[in-house]
Amino acid sequence: MLLHVCCAPDLVAAYFHLKDKIKYIYFYNPNIHPKGEYIKRLNEVKKLAKLWNLKMIESKYNPDEFFQYVKGLENLGENSARCDKCIYLRLLNTANTAKKHNFTSFATTLTGSRKKILEKINNIGKIVGEEEKVKYVETHFRKGIESHLAARFIKENKIYRQNYCGCIFSKIENEEKIKKLKEKAKEKLKEMGLEYLQPFPETFKITKSSPKEIIENLKEVLKLTRPKLLYIDTYVMKKFNLKEGWNRLGNYNQKIKLIKESL
Repeated sequence: MLLHVCCAPDLVAAYFHLKDKIKYIYFYNPNIHPKGEYIKRLNEVKKLAKLWNLKMIESKYNPDEFFQYVKGLENLGENSARCDKCIYLRLLNTANTAKKHNFTSFATTLTGSRKKILEKINNIGKIVGEEEKVKYVETHFRKGIESHLAARFIKENKIYRQNYCGCIFSKIENEEKIKKLKEKAKEKLKEMGLEYLQPFPETFKITKSSPKEIIENLKEVLKLTRPKLLYIDTYVMKKFNLKEGWNRLGNYNQKIKLIKESL
């Protein structure tokens, strides 16, 4: 089987599901933009291939191929016909590459993505498989205990995790989404009398001596600010039943580090 790889995090998810069944991988993603991002994702996949002794087939970077394929669909948004054509293009190329190298089947790590619709990916894969006369292997890499183990591996090994799907259109859409989230968060923080706080900081410290408004509304404050790393003291840890490391707060994970004295 030839496994199409879209990025390192999704390869981790696939590997934890299939283990020794994965021997050959194929990196074909002309949608990724800009080139620096493409190289960053490619190099991260190469590191995993070396770690797990996977043989890798690499394609040439040709973004014009993607732009021509989705022409007229650029502004439709995530999981639209634009994405369908992008997935079809990548799986079609993978199927043809599989035939060229005498593989009898192919699959894709795209089903490890939390941004995509699994059924849609698998349906497109089946269509391509039937058209090209090579078996498509249906997968569900973002499900099961393997998915949780993969997520832990990604965090512990500091695997690069991109914040947009890949194409320039999704990048722009994601930036607009973040901008709107920040504006909305600032409005709510102002209503709470916490206008001096900024959304999405690198670090944030909350201790027993923090303002009363922050302590009393801790979870709401964290939901609005979402710092990359939260420093807390033992008082806050015990009061809110938190732990050092990753904590589930509502619908997102927060990394926490314990401090015993002021930073």
